[in-house]
Amino acid sequence: MDAVIRHAEVSDLKAVGEFFRDPEVTRQTSQIPYRSQDYWDSLFSMDDKNHIQLVAESSGQILGHLGLRIQDNPRRKHCASFGITIHPNAQGKGIGKQLMAAMVELADSWLNLVRIELDVYTDNSRAIALYQGFGFEIEGESKCDSFRDGQWANSYRMSRIRTALVDSLSNASSTQKTKPEMKIRTFKLEDTETVISLWQQCGLTTAQNNPEKDIERKIANDDGLFLVGEIDNKVIGSVMGGYEGHRGWVNYLAINPQWQKYGFGKALMEHLENKLSRLGCPKINLQVRSTNQQVLRFYRSLGYKTDHVISLGKRLNN
Repeated sequence: MDAVIRHAEVSDLKAVGEFFRDPEVTRQTSQIPYRSQDYWDSLFSMDDKNHIQLVAESSGQILGHLGLRIQDNPRRKHCASFGITIHPNAQGKGIGKQLMAAMVELADSWLNLVRIELDVYTDNSRAIALYQGFGFEIEGESKCDSFRDGQWANSYRMSRIRTALVDSLSNASSTQKTKPEMKIRTFKLEDTETVISLWQQCGLTTAQNNPEKDIERKIANDDGLFLVGEIDNKVIGSVMGGYEGHRGWVNYLAINPQWQKYGFGKALMEHLENKLSRLGCPKINLQVRSTNQQVLRFYRSLGYKTDHVISLGKRLNN
């Protein structure tokens, strides 16, 4: 499900407060049921300059809210915490991934944040997987951290340290080591589970597209344009190309979040472009959601430009 990610307005807070009327939503937070709208207006106050709030909107409906709170302690201004809440009818449809992607881009490219932290209940496996897909790691477990459903609940402290990749590159440089070598090869059937997991981490799977069927159709074509990248025999990237004799196409370009910003996405694209060129392909087309500014910047850096055309589609099979 595609949504527009934008800054929250005061008029959005009523819809955000409505999220918490669902018991399961409240259960996964530190809130208690039956709060008034005044409470939510106060909690998500727009007057706090250190609290950046985003909402996901689709067809005029607010489907998700994310609040990023920057620390005001002078020694912790490089740190922030966040909370995310998704409308109960929109959970599992990619709204959380879109909000997380916007938040991480904001933190890395505009706010210069180094550490982002949060607490999450240990039994909230869906949320934990979402955070891990964006590079968050579990730092420890807090016992009896909250009282919920008449029982004590434990929580994990998770964080994402932006300098981890920078430090690893610096250390490699200081010891005269190069970045890890990525081997590019064609997709094998035994890669299926790993590649689908990779696509899910990168937010590429949707309700409309069944990844298993997409892979089945592609390998049945057997054109050698479905590529994966490996480091130490582990798949960390993929790209699915296509060519029907008129135009080349690119789908499912994905790099494990742990290995992003090393240039591996560019390497996969260059390998695919070379293959298509050898087949006589004159031009490559690809589609990117208009809200995904980070990916748009990536493709533009590779020389791709916006075609002023309208993309049409008709689904024949699921």
